[in-house]
Amino acid sequence: GAPLALEDHAVRACYAALAMQQAMRRYTEEVRRDHGIEVQVRIGLNSGEVVVRAIGSDLRMDYSAVGQTTHLAARMEQLATPGSTRLTGETLRLAEGFVQVVPIGPVPVKGLTDPVEVFELAGPSATRTRLQAAAARGLTRFVGRTQELDHLRQALDKARGAQGRIVAVVGEPGVGKSRLLWEFIHSHRTQDWLVLESSSVSYGKASPYFPVIDLCKSYFRIEARDDARSIREKVTGKLLTLDESLRAMVPGFLSLLDVPTDDASWDALDPGQRRRRTVDGLRRMLLRESQIQPLCVVFEDLHWVDAETQGLLDALVESLPTARVLLLVNYRPEYSHGWGSKTYYSQLRLDPLPPESADELLRALLGDHEDLDPIKRLLVERTEGVPFFLEESVRTLVEQGALAGERGSYRLARPFDTIQVPATVQAILAARIDRLPPEDKTLLQTAAVIGKDVPFALLQAIAE
Repeated sequence: GAPLALEDHAVRACYAALAMQQAMRRYTEEVRRDHGIEVQVRIGLNSGEVVVRAIGSDLRMDYSAVGQTTHLAARMEQLATPGSTRLTGETLRLAEGFVQVVPIGPVPVKGLTDPVEVFELAGPSATRTRLQAAAARGLTRFVGRTQELDHLRQALDKARGAQGRIVAVVGEPGVGKSRLLWEFIHSHRTQDWLVLESSSVSYGKASPYFPVIDLCKSYFRIEARDDARSIREKVTGKLLTLDESLRAMVPGFLSLLDVPTDDASWDALDPGQRRRRTVDGLRRMLLRESQIQPLCVVFEDLHWVDAETQGLLDALVESLPTARVLLLVNYRPEYSHGWGSKTYYSQLRLDPLPPESADELLRALLGDHEDLDPIKRLLVERTEGVPFFLEESVRTLVEQGALAGERGSYRLARPFDTIQVPATVQAILAARIDRLPPEDKTLLQTAAVIGKDVPFALLQAIAE
């Protein structure tokens, strides 16, 4: 996350640490065989704000992060046993649900007054998205999206009658795009539908077919423990049962799932031909499946989509008009596509919750105690009705001890006059700010020095 902020920096740090340890284990087997030596690494993780300074020379520019955050990360590394990764509660809070950890307990750290909660990183979890992580903790009440659900229901009815539809849900981070789709596909309306879900991830643009592989694993019921032989059996069995004419597509699916193929005709194809064959196979499989039962295909976070998955989506969109397929996608406003002119395409723009819906959400989160009314007003004002920001702000107040009790029946534990921006929200905002063009970012930083409300004349005077 330094020098450019990333909204999922802690999750990436954990995945990087796990991959480093895995690579080192493979390497040490080699070294042990050849030289009789064990090589192990210790890794320490901590998250927080740092000062990033440039170290420049004529030939290159390096960055160095300094401050309390890096000091604590270094202490975690010193505490780790060889071959392990230790992390602080700050990192775990940002990566919670995405990784599995073993609690070590509070550890005194030189230079800090209070002991630090330390955890050992055990492995990744099956969770891929923020919503899945939230669902594991327990989702909050779903409010204020009645019209959007009606629109999705109408699209579903059309698709059921072999008039395929694509619906795009568009909005800024945190407004509830994923939650809207989750509520819809888990409702009674899709009970007799086959629902296939996948999502892009921020680090997946360089990995061809990243969301498609997820979709295939779900469709073929492939589990992490399956070896090459059982994957081959599942893929071949499912495709040939679906349609004997898909036999020629089997090598493409196995290749996608990283299983070696012994098909000479597939091996003879060049990369472009393989790509076309793979896309065609996926498209034909989905369309054939939709003839047996109506099919709802969900692709989330298209703003992070890789080029190969985009190619599949474009091919699928062209085949929708006469298919029993509802294609649901969501993305942030910066993503663009070429489907806008299709008569069977529609777009839902999600804005933050209006005040009455934000109040309803806060009532479900906090309860009805009159002491909480000033907090509710402050929260709605600070978050401007963005559901994720509301939920995370309440979670932060509980963690800081400002609120006591449990969800739906909190009490004010101590008075306070300001609400800190939660670390999870800070990560999203910082990443968005760092994506701005340099002159816009400078203008925003200048305005921030003045405050939330900025007189135009003053800004003009100081920002040239």
